[in-house]
Amino acid sequence: MRLIALIILIIVSGQALSWSNHTLVSKQLLQSMPEVSSADLVKVETLKSFLLANEDKLAIFLQSQEEWMLENLWHYTPRPAELAFVATGNAQDIRVRFAQAIRVNPNTKWPIYLQLLPGDKRAGLSSIAPDAVSVFKNKAYLTSVQLVQLTEGEMVSPLDVAVSANDEPDHGFDIGLFTDSGTDYGLDYGFGTQPFGNPNLEYGTQAPFHMGFYHESSIVYALGGFLERTYPEYRILLYKQLAEFAFENGYDYWGWRFMGWGLHYIGDFSNPYHVTPLPGNSTMDTLWVGLQDKAGYPQAKKNTIQLASNRHTAIEDFQYLVMNQAYLDKNYQHPTIQALNTPENVREFEDDHIVTVISELAYLKGQDIHNLLALVMPDSVVNDVEVEYKDLGVKDKLVDIVKEQSGEEGVNLLIGAIADLLNDFSHNGTSYVRAVLKAN
Repeated sequence: MRLIALIILIIVSGQALSWSNHTLVSKQLLQSMPEVSSADLVKVETLKSFLLANEDKLAIFLQSQEEWMLENLWHYTPRPAELAFVATGNAQDIRVRFAQAIRVNPNTKWPIYLQLLPGDKRAGLSSIAPDAVSVFKNKAYLTSVQLVQLTEGEMVSPLDVAVSANDEPDHGFDIGLFTDSGTDYGLDYGFGTQPFGNPNLEYGTQAPFHMGFYHESSIVYALGGFLERTYPEYRILLYKQLAEFAFENGYDYWGWRFMGWGLHYIGDFSNPYHVTPLPGNSTMDTLWVGLQDKAGYPQAKKNTIQLASNRHTAIEDFQYLVMNQAYLDKNYQHPTIQALNTPENVREFEDDHIVTVISELAYLKGQDIHNLLALVMPDSVVNDVEVEYKDLGVKDKLVDIVKEQSGEEGVNLLIGAIADLLNDFSHNGTSYVRAVLKAN
């Protein structure tokens, strides 16, 4: 049984990133909400300025928030007392003190900047390098994104702020937070050892903060209890409450930015590969793989791991390619963009919806996504256990490859399935944004 648990652990090891470039999936959602697109311009402020201006109030707020988390989240890991935010008036270490209090990577950059959509050009704004935004050594995808510098005190649209902020958690917020992460702060944060994800991958340590497995069978949890140690719910509510605090105290720039951070994790939960470790595999499938491995036949385990990894990466690459091209072509009628329009009859956000509604929607669609990928993509991409998809070097050609395999119909089927997932995000994201704005 320990081997079966290990299988589940390995399968989720490489799965830590969701939709590539979250600005692609947040722009239309937020732009189609009048309460966002028509909101008054806000004054840009550095994080340091915001923290210094609110230090005393923030100390009280963060303590009350810690107590709220302990009372309301059954799986919450208490923040060590020595990390509590204390108002000292010291401007030199205030960003680090804040990072420690909310337990994020203290090396996070937090520049004042915008991350623009493909094809978006802004006159008079200076570009900044990916090094100013991301903590990762490999910043490949940011090299093709236009990053522009803002100046403290200038006025900017809330839409731009929230859309840019929506990609920020993938720039290193949740990296190195565990005791076995090889970081000083990971030893202090109280999260213990990393429950799953590959700590040897540069982005692997963020997996437990961006993936939440709430709907597995009791036997899966019995065999892999580490799956319950996930933290997206904590992050979503942490940033929601910080956004409400900022708005309430008149610091709207940071209200929109904190809200954008929380919306990131809502977006992660629209991807089935972030809410179940094995889309398409039943509990019995997983047990059978484990039994074969235990009997001395490990090939089934290797095959399962390879296919899950390949399919996860392939759907995200396909989504990125079609949405990136749609924005470059200014094809705002593209199904994936239209799916993000503000829906009618949006339910009112409740804290427990993160588990009971938001993550469950994608979980229930995992089997269909699994079947569709196997149907429309070539075996070499999603069905060949001898292939490591990333080694194929076909990412930029993936749409054409699907077209060659399954014709325009196959491409459209996959676009339609992704649009359906993004439509769920439009419901969930709208509900979340309105809850933040309603509170103030």
